[in-house]
Amino acid sequence: MRLHVRFQLDQETAIPIDHNHALLGLVYRLLSISDKEYSATLHDDGYSAPDAEERKCKLFTFSGLRAPADRRRIRDGRLFLKPGYLDWYLSSPRSEFLLHSVTGLIASGDSIQVDRAELRIHSVESLPVPTIEDGMEFVCISPIVGTWAGSDGRTEYLRPGDDRFSEALRLNLQWKHRLLYGVPEPEDRFEIEFDRNYLADPRRRGGTKLVTFKGINLVGAFAPFRLRGSETLIKTAWECGLGGKNSIGLGMIDCR
Repeated sequence: MRLHVRFQLDQETAIPIDHNHALLGLVYRLLSISDKEYSATLHDDGYSAPDAEERKCKLFTFSGLRAPADRRRIRDGRLFLKPGYLDWYLSSPRSEFLLHSVTGLIASGDSIQVDRAELRIHSVESLPVPTIEDGMEFVCISPIVGTWAGSDGRTEYLRPGDDRFSEALRLNLQWKHRLLYGVPEPEDRFEIEFDRNYLADPRRRGGTKLVTFKGINLVGAFAPFRLRGSETLIKTAWECGLGGKNSIGLGMIDCR
């Protein structure tokens, strides 16, 4: 499932363009308000499979603060937001995560702080999983990080058009499926097909977007795409996030 949180911003405010770190702090703040033990356990450990406890995942993702184009502008490396509504989305297949997030929002009072922005809580809405079909079209709410481990042990960030992208995402989704259900998805067919016209547009930088998180540059795919294969894996992608680094707000997707 997914939460849609609508905030009200009363005065123009500048925040970092990449404000994932501030929003991640907000996520754990809300969880801690509801249940400090759950928040600490998720932060420190996350979820793991019994036979692979060293490999962990938080099983959630979130969007940036979203505003219409006419109410945002970038200047001097910062994002300036004009007064009005801002939308924020939180997604996870774990009901306890969403419940604690809602409880934390309710208990926060009228407003919360994100970096320098004072945001009044206007509404919180639960969004169900959409009807998932093989071959559906999607858009990126945040960049999709696909990685591949080279023979030298270094991690390579894949770009749209790389033949390994689909396989990297499939392996990642199978792992998330094991964490959720205890077993791999029997139908493990999975393929991502990016919009070729979008990738060919020179203004789109090859369908990539650079995100900086705590001083580290991450390159992710940011282009419309189609998913083919297991509907269960596609559903997992919608709920958990597609690709890696989901818990810092990457890989959130939605139906086109």
